[in-house]
Amino acid sequence: MRGLVSAALAALIAGNIAATAAGNSFAVRNVRVFDGDKTIPRATVVVEDGRIAAVGRDTEIPARMMIINGRGKTLLPGLIDSHVHVFPGAQADALRFGVTTELDMFDISRDFKTWKAQRTSLARTGKADTWAAGLGVTVKGGAPLEMLPPGMSVPTLNRAADAQKFVDARVAEGSDYIKLFIETLSEYHSKKTMPTLSRAEVCAVIAATHANHRLAIVHTQAEWAAREAIECGADAIAHMIPDRVVGGHFIALAKRHHIFFETTDDVWAGASGMDFAQKLARDPRVAPYLSLMQRTTLLATEKKITPGFFPTVLANTRALHAAGVPILAGTDSPNPATAHGAALHEELQILVKAGFTPQEALHAATTLPDTIFHLGRRGRVAKGYRANLLLVDGDPTTNIADTLSIDRIWMNGYPVDRAPPKK
Repeated sequence: MRGLVSAALAALIAGNIAATAAGNSFAVRNVRVFDGDKTIPRATVVVEDGRIAAVGRDTEIPARMMIINGRGKTLLPGLIDSHVHVFPGAQADALRFGVTTELDMFDISRDFKTWKAQRTSLARTGKADTWAAGLGVTVKGGAPLEMLPPGMSVPTLNRAADAQKFVDARVAEGSDYIKLFIETLSEYHSKKTMPTLSRAEVCAVIAATHANHRLAIVHTQAEWAAREAIECGADAIAHMIPDRVVGGHFIALAKRHHIFFETTDDVWAGASGMDFAQKLARDPRVAPYLSLMQRTTLLATEKKITPGFFPTVLANTRALHAAGVPILAGTDSPNPATAHGAALHEELQILVKAGFTPQEALHAATTLPDTIFHLGRRGRVAKGYRANLLLVDGDPTTNIADTLSIDRIWMNGYPVDRAPPKK
């Protein structure tokens, strides 16, 4: 008994144990904090009932609250992946790697009721919160219908005059924003072509989206298609452009129209034959926490290798960022060479390769998407915000790879179990 008491006392003095266990209330003291915008070298963060109650150097910790010693560690907002496609198990996979919010950009399950109930609750959960486009807007035979299971059909747009009715139906289903597709396969210089929305249809869908007070996110993989989307009034381009290096006129157009981009540069890295995903899967900070699905998608390779795509998207990411165009970190998981949760850490490293400072890269996966998508006080370590938090060893504000050195994760203030599913 004396040994147990002594051990508990020593741990309490070190600041690593609670005076009493608390559900979703705790404090982290003597910790470096990246609050979503800037770094606070040393602070104490107090969480009460799932929300951040205080952040400051000399913040008082309530009596008998669990205290975690943050010395040598960095506390971050839970990460936000701004471009994924959800499936059963995806949100749990994401959460094990500190991705507490995912923005789905096309899914056929459309479980809007469940997702909206979770993200308004502060209850314990083992899944990342989800915002979703639901079904995207495309034409018969267009992207991404070729990727759907055999025999499955979804509504398609037939003419520009039907755009308002089509978008109204998506909003009635529960879509948080509207995704539309402009793709002909021209970026692959392929003899095969794919039908796509006409310019009139693109402009009509975007106008209908704005009439519903929603953001219009446009899937493009060619410079001409991105230009068309911007000229029609799109709010965002859903992938970094891989087919050519954009010039000054394109950048000026993007700035003039206040467009933002979602990167998904990790997908183009995989398609270009880069081995980033394979290295990520072998990383000892990653491998023990991967589900079978995560490992499978990380190690998958594109059938069509396009070696020039990754250097091009890196150059375009660099140029648009330097010009001040907002860029959000997204992974397009679970495409080949990606995985829910884990791939966002790779995407942050790619952003740094593209000229972002580590702090700017972290901002692109925390405060910036929260601000643009109005996610309800997420993505920041500040009073009143949800305690969706990530504690890592080291300092990712100077070495971005330290985001992988995860000490612990909280969702709504509750600790997250990082054990992967057994099957």
